[in-house]
Amino acid sequence: MQIYLSRLLLMVTRTALRVSGVMFWILVYTAALLSAASYIPDFMRLVVRRPFRFFYWAPLKTAPHCLMSSTHGQHGYIRIKHSGIRFHYVASGDKGSPLMLLLHGFPENWYSWRYQLDEFSNGYRTVAVDLRGFGSSDAPPDLRDYKIETLLQDVQDLILGLGYTSCVLVGHDWGGTLAWTFSVRYSHMVTRLIVMNAPHPSAFHDYVLLHPSQLFLSRYVFLFQLPILPEILLSMCDFEHIRRPLTDPTLGIQNKERKLNKEETDAFLYYISQKGALTPPLNYYRNIFGFFPVKAQDVLVPTLLLWGENDAFLEADMVPEMKQYIHAPFQTAIISNASHWVQQDQPQEVNGIMRQFLNSDTEALQWAH
Repeated sequence: MQIYLSRLLLMVTRTALRVSGVMFWILVYTAALLSAASYIPDFMRLVVRRPFRFFYWAPLKTAPHCLMSSTHGQHGYIRIKHSGIRFHYVASGDKGSPLMLLLHGFPENWYSWRYQLDEFSNGYRTVAVDLRGFGSSDAPPDLRDYKIETLLQDVQDLILGLGYTSCVLVGHDWGGTLAWTFSVRYSHMVTRLIVMNAPHPSAFHDYVLLHPSQLFLSRYVFLFQLPILPEILLSMCDFEHIRRPLTDPTLGIQNKERKLNKEETDAFLYYISQKGALTPPLNYYRNIFGFFPVKAQDVLVPTLLLWGENDAFLEADMVPEMKQYIHAPFQTAIISNASHWVQQDQPQEVNGIMRQFLNSDTEALQWAH
């Protein structure tokens, strides 16, 4: 009797989990459709403004010079151990110096770290990598190739493949999400953590449930769950909805001296404009609900969080929420007159704060708890 009862309870539990899983994805795709509907006014304005180019897009034929030059460091490739994927990177500084590994966000590539490559070549082996699916790095085609466990394995393999066992880990946007999570799971491989405009995943989970305004700002995450449609929408008007967040006076870089010129903008559009190249970066988002945390994830390494005050995608009010998850020295800095693209927007201020943080003794840093 006990055996049959146990089997019955197991069957009921499994059925409940399957049903809850189905309901979860129904909610996600419902939110995705609502998100798509919310963007209709934006696209209608685009149709009115550029009616003859709305359905036009074409890959950039030539890579801009700034993307290929060695001004900011030497270009290289590394084939990592577990996946065999080949990664492109740009490196500056002596090989014998401590490693600083720079992880970019969407829709960027190594070039977003040009100011940090220049600054930290003095004292560090500074390496800005194109994440899998971006830039000149390999872009495997399957959705499952972009699960968080796979992306974290990439970071570990890159550190080891570059000849190190640990590094100063720096991340922005999606690269920041990876940096947070990697530091939780592989704390022994991170000497110091620097994150820019990317919330700790658990803190974001806490914050967004209580702040509908942030949920609205993040609605593109739901839109990106849909197949094909996001690729089409982002491509329209010659990739207007990728170009605009980088260059728009409100959304893009605020510093007039650092605004992207056409060549610099093309540095971010070149790879992503190629046929089929939008899908791999979007697959990062399409796997996001597979690892989204519901429990605290404690960071045990000294951490610096930098935040552009005028981020149009992430509210600065969530910054204090991070503190509860950092069980180590923790420093935050809100950069005024800076956008989401903070390391490009105010590079001198960002680099100065980074340098001060890196040169400080652990004992001199403020502890989060």
